[in-house]
Amino acid sequence: MKSINKNQTFENFSVNDGNAWALTALKTVIKDKNYYNPVYIYGEEGVGKSHLLNATNNALLSEQNQVILLSAENLTNHLVENLTYSEFDYILIDDLNLMPKDIILEEQLAMLIEKNKKQLIISSTVTPKDLEVSSKLQERLQWGLTTSMTP
Repeated sequence: MKSINKNQTFENFSVNDGNAWALTALKTVIKDKNYYNPVYIYGEEGVGKSHLLNATNNALLSEQNQVILLSAENLTNHLVENLTYSEFDYILIDDLNLMPKDIILEEQLAMLIEKNKKQLIISSTVTPKDLEVSSKLQERLQWGLTTSMTP
């Protein structure tokens, strides 16, 4: 699990033209799970992706949703397989570009997306096409909404 910053909310997020659509998309999936699934947000470091994931996590928890926020650096194939059968309705993964290179892990993540029972919200510094992962996972990551964030 990633450490959660309870102080990062939608209310104290600095909205601009470069991030307004990402904010709207996240508020949409809070109200209507699976409306966009997965939601994939990319942009350079420091544009607020982690803030938005924390804000989403905090908003979901306040509404009694089952949610988990993970750092991609800590993903393992065992963890992802367990998430498939977990009680979590929302799975938030920060910094997917830092995910360990592991073919089995990539396959498990692709299967998690395919099952479409969990709402996935993912952040990265690169587009799905630019991730150094299998073409299958790149494709699955683009099934929902992909949006960029800029300063």
